[in-house]
Parts: sequence; structure tokens; C-alpha cells
Amino acid sequence: MKINWKKFIISSFIIFIAFVFIADILVDRIFKPQEFDWSKIFGFENLFWKVLAAIVGAYFYSSENKQEKK
Repeated sequence: MKINWKKFIISSFIIFIAFVFIADILVDRIFKPQEFDWSKIFGFENLFWKVLAAIVGAYFYSSENKQEKK
């Protein structure tokens, strides 16, 4: 299995931004507005799991094999 590194780097940033802004900020604002706290969103443990999820997602996305049909 070969990794497309350019695709890996770009997709990891896109997935990370999606986790931070869409998944965390919007969901917390909508479903738990009284518990919303910026220090929680950008806390080390929370960011660690978001970065890890972005790397794993980018790995699977960038290493998928699409074979051309002849």
C-alpha cells in the first residue's frame, strides 16, 4: 500500500479543521451552550484526540487504492 503524502498532509489539515470547527464548536454551541468553554475545546487532551483522529483519517484516505478500469 502506497501513501500519497501530498494527499495525506492536505487531508489531515482539512479533517482536523472539520473536527475543531464543525464537530466540536458547533455541536457544543447547539447542544450544550451552558457548558461551552474555549479552554476545553483547545485543551491538550481534546486537541490530542482531534489530531490523532485527523492523522488516522488522512492515512486511510491517502492510502486507498483506486484502480483504473481498462
